[in-house]
Amino acid sequence: MNDKFSFDKVCKRMPYSVPDDFFAKMEDNILEEIKGETPKPLGITKKKRPVMRRLIPIALTAAAAIAAFFVLDIHTPDSRQQDNMQDVEQAFTKLSTSDQAYLLSLYQDDVFEE
Repeated sequence: MNDKFSFDKVCKRMPYSVPDDFFAKMEDNILEEIKGETPKPLGITKKKRPVMRRLIPIALTAAAAIAAFFVLDIHTPDSRQQDNMQDVEQAFTKLSTSDQAYLLSLYQDDVFEE
């Protein structure tokens, strides 16, 4: 293997060519095309949307919030548990004494109740 490498042997010829005055003419052509145009501002510009297009999403969001308020059952856990216990106590008092005794014996024998 030959350890000597010479960059002079590598081909450095450009395979593409352009006419001599190409870049000067290109600059003149570009300047002529943009001569009458006004420069556009750099940065993000907001497009103005009609008022209705801005109000519709707000109205839909408000309607969804109101619907969720009425549809969802919003109670604190303590008040719901107290209401349920009152209902159970009322139902228990309406039972006959033999039914009450039977339910109490089942409750006392319940293995899973702690």
